[in-house]
Amino acid sequence: MLYVKFKIQEAEKFNDFKKLYKHLVDVRQPNFDFEDEVPDFDWDTMNESDVEEALKKIDESLDDEALALKRYKKVIPNYATSVFKKYFQIDNDKLGNLGIQEVLSIFNYLEFGFEVDFNNLELLKDDNGIVQFSTGNFPFGGLERFFVTLKAFNIIPAECFDGFSVNEINWDSEFSYDFIELEKETEVYINKLKA
Repeated sequence: MLYVKFKIQEAEKFNDFKKLYKHLVDVRQPNFDFEDEVPDFDWDTMNESDVEEALKKIDESLDDEALALKRYKKVIPNYATSVFKKYFQIDNDKLGNLGIQEVLSIFNYLEFGFEVDFNNLELLKDDNGIVQFSTGNFPFGGLERFFVTLKAFNIIPAECFDGFSVNEINWDSEFSYDFIELEKETEVYINKLKA
């Protein structure tokens, strides 16, 4: 089982993250329905402006990006969006003319590109916690954007098992980090998984 251990900086933001976590667990369930149905209207009783408004709502209900934005706004607070924008500004500066990443792309990654099943989110002691997840796919979408997501909620990733080794995470800057492989911990953890 893969995991990320982290330090919680603000309890309120961790509570916000738990809402996102629940959403990510839910979207991975079989037969999950986004509940993005086309609205039903009583066309016979509507005046012209009501009809125009209804048509606008129908258009929105058929627009995948608008639906994703609606889901995003339900589970991602404004302060986290600010962090994502900053991250993508740095990333876009690196990409130059190759492309532009947008904030919704991280949400798409969390919902669909991060090919994991979330198994557990747990508080440990002293404002520490762990999120455990599993995957049958390698690569599974990578951890960088998940780390950025945690940081957007002021949750600082400190250690992870990425499927190969247990690593301490040393942050060089807001979005840049290095792994330090913890060889003894890796051996113990892999043996535990095999047992």
